[in-house]
Amino acid sequence: MKSLQAIALGLGLLVVTAAANAQGTTVRANIPFSFVVGNQPLPAGEYEIKRMLGNDILAIQDSEGNRAVALTLACESSAPSEKTELVFHRVGPYYFLWQVRTEGSSYGRQFQKGRMEAEEASNQKTDNVVILAELTN
Repeated sequence: MKSLQAIALGLGLLVVTAAANAQGTTVRANIPFSFVVGNQPLPAGEYEIKRMLGNDILAIQDSEGNRAVALTLACESSAPSEKTELVFHRVGPYYFLWQVRTEGSSYGRQFQKGRMEAEEASNQKTDNVVILAELTN
């Protein structure tokens, strides 16, 4: 029983430490194409992505006031990302923001498919497109 408590405590500390390190970070990227976040279309441009209300909600905004707010899910890769990057699903002529990965972390945030992406992906091939980004405090 004590070992189970020790494991739970260790995992809790790991999650708290990771959350503390992630707070206050902003991802900046120049996205050269229009794209969709959930069901919200956004034009090409220079964007900032910030965490809101913990880690689950991300706000994506450009300097012109174009903005989307979306609920995300945690995602994990087998190795830490070498660079900060945004991963898009390209379906036909459309780009859908899928993941945000940060340099040095195996964890990232993944966006849920919106109605438009689900409809488009049902009858077309999906490719991944990666845009390099910058991590700032």
